[in-house]
Amino acid sequence: MADWEPPPPEDPEDPEELEELGDSGQPGPVVGALTELLGSVRVRTALAAAAAVALTLVLAGGGLVWAVHRSLIDGLVTTAGDTASEVAGLVSAGDGQVPQPLPTRPGVVVQVVDAGGHVVAASDGIARHRPVSADRPAPGTSSVIATRPLVPSDDSDLTVARTVRSTGGGTLTIYAITSVQGVEKSTHLLAVLMAGVVVILVVVAGAAGWVLAGRALQPVEAIRAEVADITARHLHRRVPEPGRRDEIGKLAVTMNETLARLETATDRQRQFVSDASHELRSPLAAILAQVEVARVHPESADWPPVADAVAVEGGRLSRIVDDLLLMARSDEGQLTPRRELVDVDELVLSEGRRLRAQRRVAVDLSAVGAGRVVGDADQLSRVVRNLADNAERHARSTVRFAVHRQDGW
Repeated sequence: MADWEPPPPEDPEDPEELEELGDSGQPGPVVGALTELLGSVRVRTALAAAAAVALTLVLAGGGLVWAVHRSLIDGLVTTAGDTASEVAGLVSAGDGQVPQPLPTRPGVVVQVVDAGGHVVAASDGIARHRPVSADRPAPGTSSVIATRPLVPSDDSDLTVARTVRSTGGGTLTIYAITSVQGVEKSTHLLAVLMAGVVVILVVVAGAAGWVLAGRALQPVEAIRAEVADITARHLHRRVPEPGRRDEIGKLAVTMNETLARLETATDRQRQFVSDASHELRSPLAAILAQVEVARVHPESADWPPVADAVAVEGGRLSRIVDDLLLMARSDEGQLTPRRELVDVDELVLSEGRRLRAQRRVAVDLSAVGAGRVVGDADQLSRVVRNLADNAERHARSTVRFAVHRQDGW
């Protein structure tokens, strides 16, 4: 059995494709620049305006050139037809005799051919030995045909109008011949002029679209630049408002409202962090102080009271964490308070008894009167507890509670 050989490596990728994509497989600088350029709203607006004007002008110009060409051809056919009819009328009036010389009109020559195909008469400058065409319309009718150039100076076909009249000796076919060279030249010149006008107007439309789009997008660019320059430390800044009630004006107003909400949320976040740091510092410091003293002097440390103090401060930490979480939910708009009848005096008496049991300060509850409100019992209890804790922390000797009504509050 023959030795196995590995398959040949695959052909390398197309060099042109590699050049377009670059070594990393990403679009090259030229393709990237074109993509970025075509991605610009200003460029696309200018191209769209130019394309719309180009399409409109091409259709309108093409229709105009065709209409002018058709009109000129119809004029030639009419002139040639009138000439042929005039000759046919003279032949009929002359009992089949062809008038000499043949009547002509500017740009029209005439040839008369009998039923046998022989040239009976012809204008100067065209062939007299062969007929213009072998076509023979029915007697009394006429038609339009195109023939080869018969005049040496022409380089285009001729439009031929012919009319056949019955005579005493048979039929005669009258060919009225006119050149379309002038029509073709005029039409070609008109087409060239229209093409030039189309090019100029397309360029003007593209430039106008570029300028107008730039002016329309200038406020948007100002908004973008201002937003890009705003950082977390400069949320007080606002984007310029153009002062008009269009889409760009609404965009600026909406952007400023968004920045205002973002600034408020950032301020709340900073305040929240500050409050959390302040509230957590005191219980943590108390716990660390007691544990550190007990650790340094283990022989004289009374661990049950230390554990009780740590438990108290730990409970305080737990309440602070709950309060912070409540604040976070409130800032996010996720807090929905309940509405129920709450005896405020019972909440105050409960907190006063709690402080009195701790025996750190004297507690005076003599000014607590009856008071009932509609609210959330849990949140009102948290408010009273926070007030009581702050009072205990800062009081020198006594904390006095009071609940009373005044003007319905």
